[in-house]
Amino acid sequence: MRLGRLFGVRIVLNNFFLLTLAGFGTIGLLPQALLLFAAVLAHELAHVVVARGMGLTVESVELLPFGGVARLADFLELDPEAERSVALAGPVTNLFLAALAAALRAYRLGSPEHVTFFLQTNLVLAAFNCVPALPLDGGRILRSCLVRRWGFRRATEVAADLGRAIAVLFAAVGVVGLYLRYLNLSLLILAFFVYAAASKERENAAWLLTRYLARKQRELRERQVLPVETLVAGEHLPVREVVRRFVPQRYHLIYLVGESGDVSALVTEAEVIAALLAQGSDVPLRDLARRHL
Repeated sequence: MRLGRLFGVRIVLNNFFLLTLAGFGTIGLLPQALLLFAAVLAHELAHVVVARGMGLTVESVELLPFGGVARLADFLELDPEAERSVALAGPVTNLFLAALAAALRAYRLGSPEHVTFFLQTNLVLAAFNCVPALPLDGGRILRSCLVRRWGFRRATEVAADLGRAIAVLFAAVGVVGLYLRYLNLSLLILAFFVYAAASKERENAAWLLTRYLARKQRELRERQVLPVETLVAGEHLPVREVVRRFVPQRYHLIYLVGESGDVSALVTEAEVIAALLAQGSDVPLRDLARRHL
């Protein structure tokens, strides 16, 4: 369900999130439903604000029962430090809101029941999203730390496999609850979402280069021509420093400069992205040189 636009970003409510809110409302907990909505929305808007501050384009935000998904037009995954900063923004915001709720409760401001619920909701959202497993924020932080050593694909597979393992654990706890006649559908729904999203992240790791190049080809078909963005870089510079300077709707050519100050080689954008995904973000540009000048 499309809720509308906020700060130019399309806000979408997932059907299961709608059911969660409806469930709260049905049992007379409408204020709690609205507080849950506010906590999740604040979490996702924090991602949006940080992403925009880093020059990234956010297309939409989908709210889920345990958080949400901010969809970016740019390939955030290709910049480990940017991904880490954007991922941290959500849990940090929830911790801030929890501290605010704790202060309100300490000074006995507002309804004690609702303030306590808001405090607990934000603590749960922050803690759950810090779990180091994709698709959670903690998984994105973990991946950004592993990328330099293992490369994007392997780092994603490790973080996604952790996500699927956690999903299986949630499902097992839910099934045991059913056996003990303690029905907790939220765990089963959560397990489904986490497993599906982690599997998608793992699959996307194998196809990210294809998706990236396909987007470039689509831009070329639509525009018929793409301006060339020329960069000059030291041959010892790691690829992550070059990727940060890539801009949309441009095709990048990187001229490598040796210690003598002369241009020694030419590297294309596609070669830089392929090396980043396969070898990690610390690989020096000189290792990519195929066209010596």
